[in-house]
Amino acid sequence: MSHFETILRTAAVLVLLALAGQLLASRRRDHAPWLGAAFVLAVAAFVVTSGRNAEAWLGAWIQPLTAICVAKSVFFWLFAKSLFTDGLRLRPVHAAAIVATMAFGSWQQLVHAPRADAASFGERLAAAGFELMVLAFVLLALGEALRGLAADLVEQRRRLRILFVFAVSAFLVATVIAQTYNLLMETRTPPPIVLANLALIATASAVALASLVQPRAASWLDPDAADASAAALAPAEERLLAALNASMEQHVYREEGLTIAELAKRLGTREQVLRRVINRGLRYRNFNDFLHAHRIREACERLRRPEDARLPVLSIALDVGYGSIGPFNRAFKSRIGMTPTRFRQQARE
Repeated sequence: MSHFETILRTAAVLVLLALAGQLLASRRRDHAPWLGAAFVLAVAAFVVTSGRNAEAWLGAWIQPLTAICVAKSVFFWLFAKSLFTDGLRLRPVHAAAIVATMAFGSWQQLVHAPRADAASFGERLAAAGFELMVLAFVLLALGEALRGLAADLVEQRRRLRILFVFAVSAFLVATVIAQTYNLLMETRTPPPIVLANLALIATASAVALASLVQPRAASWLDPDAADASAAALAPAEERLLAALNASMEQHVYREEGLTIAELAKRLGTREQVLRRVINRGLRYRNFNDFLHAHRIREACERLRRPEDARLPVLSIALDVGYGSIGPFNRAFKSRIGMTPTRFRQQARE
């Protein structure tokens, strides 16, 4: 390993450790900070363990560091999920994904890789399966950024989604090209690409660190703080808010498949302006949540009415804007804490 590569690896690790500390110090109080720190530490473990003769000088530390390193893809997915999903709840399946990836990846790196030339067909197939699993988690992370982009009302988070999609897509393309080259040439990653990858990690980490430590009220990790510090609505936006509330009173939310673009067109404004008004004026972070709030409110009123007691729940769901009973039941239970049928029964008691 050259002196320049050693300097790059050392610099990358130091910046990554500082970034992990800043993530954990964030004012955000959900899972995003520690999931982000876990991903950053996994990348740092990759920088350390991927060096030549790493096993010789790391000794017994190679095993825990490798376990952390190989889980970076699943940490990346969960970090993206926590950034772009409001109210994310970690479940046992998420922990199982972390443990399974650590176990599978540790075998691939510590057992299979050193004896790859003598590996059986089944072992080679399993090793390829691990690489596909890593790719699947990265694609899942990309999907988290894309899903909900149209309905996201937080402008700062929308910009982060777009940046995330471009950055991940570019990295995937570069990775596929490098892996294809290695496969076709039956060789290891060329030293220039290794150095370029290390430089990219160090640079991207430094940029992320700078965005967190510069003196301002909010950062890309704390969109809520940015919303809280936002200025009051302008007079034109106040008028738009009044028009929006009037349209809701006229039950425009009942239209199935209503999008924010269609609503903006009806109100005679730009989509970006309407997003800002709903977010800052009504404190909604997602357009679908805004629609659900109005639809579920009307559904509760109708489920309580004695004159609608014989009306099927499906009819009420269709009337308030849902295309089928499934999405209505899920939206109702997530907000009210019980099914529509149970809610109607309690209202009668």
